[in-house]
Amino acid sequence: MGVDRNLNNSERHKLAMLKAQRLAQLGPDRSLDQITKLVTQLLGVPTSLVTLLGTERQWIKAKYNFLLSETPADLAICQRTVERNELTVIEDTVLDHEYRDSPLVLAEPHIRFYAGAPLVTSEGHPIGCVCAIDYQPRKLTDRERETLLSLAELARDILETSNNVGFIDVVTMLPNRQKLLRDLETLHERPPEQQALPSTLMFVETTKPGYYYELVRAFGIDAVESQSQDIANLLRISLPPSHILYAVTLSRFAILLRQDDKADTFEVLESLGARVSGREFRTRLPIRLNLKAGYYDFEPALTKPVDAFRRAFSALHEALNNASTTTPYSESFDEVQRRQLDLTNGMASALDASDQLYLLYQPKVSLLSGEVVGIEALLRWRHPQYGEVPPMDFIPLISQTTLINPLTRWIICEAAQAIKRFEREGLSMVVSVNVTNTNLVEDEFAADVLSILAEYGAAPGYLEIECLEMEELLQDIRAVEALQTLKAAGVRVALDDFGSGYSNLNYLRRIPADVVKLDRSLISDIARDAGSRAIVFRLIQMLQHFGFEIVAEGIEDQETVDCLTKFRCDTGQGYYFDRPLTLEDVLGATRKRLGS
Repeated sequence: MGVDRNLNNSERHKLAMLKAQRLAQLGPDRSLDQITKLVTQLLGVPTSLVTLLGTERQWIKAKYNFLLSETPADLAICQRTVERNELTVIEDTVLDHEYRDSPLVLAEPHIRFYAGAPLVTSEGHPIGCVCAIDYQPRKLTDRERETLLSLAELARDILETSNNVGFIDVVTMLPNRQKLLRDLETLHERPPEQQALPSTLMFVETTKPGYYYELVRAFGIDAVESQSQDIANLLRISLPPSHILYAVTLSRFAILLRQDDKADTFEVLESLGARVSGREFRTRLPIRLNLKAGYYDFEPALTKPVDAFRRAFSALHEALNNASTTTPYSESFDEVQRRQLDLTNGMASALDASDQLYLLYQPKVSLLSGEVVGIEALLRWRHPQYGEVPPMDFIPLISQTTLINPLTRWIICEAAQAIKRFEREGLSMVVSVNVTNTNLVEDEFAADVLSILAEYGAAPGYLEIECLEMEELLQDIRAVEALQTLKAAGVRVALDDFGSGYSNLNYLRRIPADVVKLDRSLISDIARDAGSRAIVFRLIQMLQHFGFEIVAEGIEDQETVDCLTKFRCDTGQGYYFDRPLTLEDVLGATRKRLGS
């Protein structure tokens, strides 16, 4: 792992002690038991131990012919071996000034001879010993000393490999998610005095989800893993020894603790959050970190491990959207998640049904002539259980699934039929549909769109594809190529919500668009704010100079219409003109405006 530049010597020593505790918590290892058996055979002693030394306790990880499983750290003879980080031999403890009055010498087990070889981590920190014990004084030959040192190296390797396979995160060397689930399943196997203690599972996120993976692309995996190690080390040394820390992802950690310790943990996280977001926390990456935590309190005997995990994770999800550092689990989170799951699972049935999905159409009006020059198709869902479901409640969910492509095809089929319906009425009307980047990167998307138009006999020039997420769109050449194919065939391309999110004038050079739609956030204040008017005026001038048609979204009053008309904006859309209408109502409104 290397030396952490953010830790001082005292903190590095504490980190080594915590590593010893973590290794002790991993459970027994038969390979280490064989090491102790070898020590007794090769050195001719009755007892051998593999010990791990923490700040307060010495854990006996493996043993041969010894009753105790742990001792107070200040009584452990291995303390001297760890402090000196060298082979330590006490030929007669009764004559040793430091240990002659030790209860381990004066009373059971009456240790008289001790030889210990340090267990040194790959970072160079001693964390325990392989020791030989006798109950009468004796000496150790040079060959026996070399043997004990060799067996200590072997024990070290076993500790850092065999015990860790499948349960240790290779970046931070913390227990991983699999170990967390295993520990949740075995909470009932704790010592009797701890079995019934209420517990808390806490997830801690150090930055926005997915950001570390963006950083990997920009800076490389080594820099990102180094930062993850730094944060893991700070968490290790900051949390109380009774807490068990786990690495879940590069940016996410879990803490398993007793409920009684929760308040102290909150204070630690607040302090740590301030430290990692400040200038004194130096990393290889030029980013600011922001710690968020979600937690779930539970009774181990009454809660399934998977439920504890899921609920703590749900609380973290809520915490990421809140101002506070820590957020407790609430049953209402489950209600939201169940609804989201129902909606996701129900879309396949909705696509097969004839009475759930439908389109409304919002007119686009020429600001110069007042005529309806286009309509935007807006998806609606009449759910059999939840009634009318707002689009923002289900479209983001479906966009993350394979259902988004058949759903978009369904919308385009409906739009093609609407185009033909207008044609039969003697009207020319451009119909706009929204598509996602998931649609655009699908291999056959452009071909499918043109095939649908041909199937219904709809002219490509009356279909407009509206794109969001311009930055993501440009990250995949397949999306741009799909738009180029559609535009070459006559389909119009519009950039939606320009002026919000990642809008960038440089994108306009690289995306084959015909139309730019100004987001409502740009135009909402132009009737009252001179600064907003100046920005929108210059933006419209510049976009029209480059040959784009301009559509202003979210118009709600005549004053805004007057400003946009003065700026020579092409088209307006919003509740001031019309709310989303059925196709029949759009036809009626169009006839009325045309005076027919």
